[in-house]
Amino acid sequence: MASYARKPQTIEAYQWNGDVTQKMPEWLYDAIMGGDNLVFTGRRLFLNNPDGEEAYQINDGDYIVREGDGSLSTRHPGVFESEWYLLK
Repeated sequence: MASYARKPQTIEAYQWNGDVTQKMPEWLYDAIMGGDNLVFTGRRLFLNNPDGEEAYQINDGDYIVREGDGSLSTRHPGVFESEWYLLK
């Protein structure tokens, strides 16, 4: 059996808190204002699924991740914090 390790990769991420008045990264603001990937419905934020499946609701505390190719994804805090660490 073979063993594998994750390739080193740097991402950008923002921990969502539901407050749209708080300063956020420009890439996230642009994605929300563009309405293609991230969509507000009422007071809730959703990440559209490119495969046409149901959109994923982003909850307070979830991380919104901008991958190396520019695509967006979301991670539960426990999963995110077990996979990534903050670069100083």
